[in-house]
Amino acid sequence: MKVIHKILIITCILSLGIFHSCSDDKFDEIGTNPNSPTEVPIKLLMPQVGVETAFAVAGTDLAWYSSVFVEHTTGVHGQLETADKRTAINSTIGNNSWNTLYAGALNDLNIIINRGSDGGAEEGHWNAVGIAKVLTAYNYSVATDLWGEVPFDEALQGSENRTPIFDSQENVYTGMQLILDDAIADLQKESVTNVGTNDFYYEGDSEQWIKAAYALKARFYNHLSRKDPAGSATNVLSAVANAFVTNEDGMIFNSFTTDATGEHPWYQEQNDRSHHAISTTIYDLINDLGDPRGDLWFGTVGGVVVPAPNGTAVTDQGGNIYSRASRDYLTATSPLPIITYDEIKFLEAEAQLRLENDTEAYAAYLDGIEAALERAEVEEDDITAYLARGTVSVGEGNLTLENIINQKYIAFWLFQPIEAYNDYRRTEIPSLNNPVSAPPNRFPYPQDEVAANPNVPDRTIQNKVWWAE
Repeated sequence: MKVIHKILIITCILSLGIFHSCSDDKFDEIGTNPNSPTEVPIKLLMPQVGVETAFAVAGTDLAWYSSVFVEHTTGVHGQLETADKRTAINSTIGNNSWNTLYAGALNDLNIIINRGSDGGAEEGHWNAVGIAKVLTAYNYSVATDLWGEVPFDEALQGSENRTPIFDSQENVYTGMQLILDDAIADLQKESVTNVGTNDFYYEGDSEQWIKAAYALKARFYNHLSRKDPAGSATNVLSAVANAFVTNEDGMIFNSFTTDATGEHPWYQEQNDRSHHAISTTIYDLINDLGDPRGDLWFGTVGGVVVPAPNGTAVTDQGGNIYSRASRDYLTATSPLPIITYDEIKFLEAEAQLRLENDTEAYAAYLDGIEAALERAEVEEDDITAYLARGTVSVGEGNLTLENIINQKYIAFWLFQPIEAYNDYRRTEIPSLNNPVSAPPNRFPYPQDEVAANPNVPDRTIQNKVWWAE
């Protein structure tokens, strides 16, 4: 019954077209009572924010462009091909996602928080409030990591303020950590009820959401490695101590369905548009390391894997020239990770390395690789063989940041390119190969916001975001 319940909810949410761009006025109407826009009960909003976050924020346009920028994939048709060849990275590429973030996910999450907190219409629903705050921090992180300065303090005021100021990224990062602190406190309170199966990640398990909150805190602290190397590392390790301890803990959306409106967004993209091919960069890295995941992940053309070179590939929407993701790996119901245990181990490894704790760094690095291989369902014998390779088990005295980030970059394929793109802008690892130019340093502000809000900062895609400066 739980599975049927989820399928029905996901199908209804996606079939409503909640991810299409709309005018500001239309967004004000969606999912709300026009006479009382906060009178949507938490039990109806909770499944929606879970799907919005996974499908539209983590799984579509922002991920697809990030994948091409960081050379997980090569754009071989349409907008992704022009982005790959750097001929059209303009203010239209993030319009839908910006609207989904602010008028959709963040707005709905704010309603849950207000309704379930003290004085709200559903006061005492601390389980829902804590979950909503974790998801809020994640959604803000996607916005600020890709655009830099974004609305934060004056955001989500609807018609009362359609031209919010844009906060500095430093202030947004401080705010996100405070939101996660509040989430952890709320999740420890006695709650009127538990959201249960309306939560598509942990079915309302507060302890798991607390671990997820600490996992995100660790990720956010690690993004500040250029700003405060030692301080960020110490904070990462403090958060890691309370985060995931097994692969089963990971924050992963695993509720896509085989119904046409409930399928995984990458699966839909490959079937309907097919703008992505396997990038030569990821193929060469995996091949050079002897990584067994390539055999599981990459499809073939004429019986062999044919990767596409970034920046110079010919148009190939039909998939007749270059390889795509394997049909055995990318399915309608593939999981979509938000943050995983293997990432936590790689964060720990990087933090320990910055603090010159070589033994601890190396142990975490190997644990991260093993966890990533297990999550990819690699056979145990192949895991053992891979870990024994000299290019992988380099020895604790030889471990470098490049070793860690390269393994993390592989683990992020195919579904976590946004975080791989964040890592690249922070570390310039791995070595990318697009001959046209390096990837943009940020996404361009969306045209809808530029046209409507005079407070949009004057930034270009060549301006680095704050934590990458």
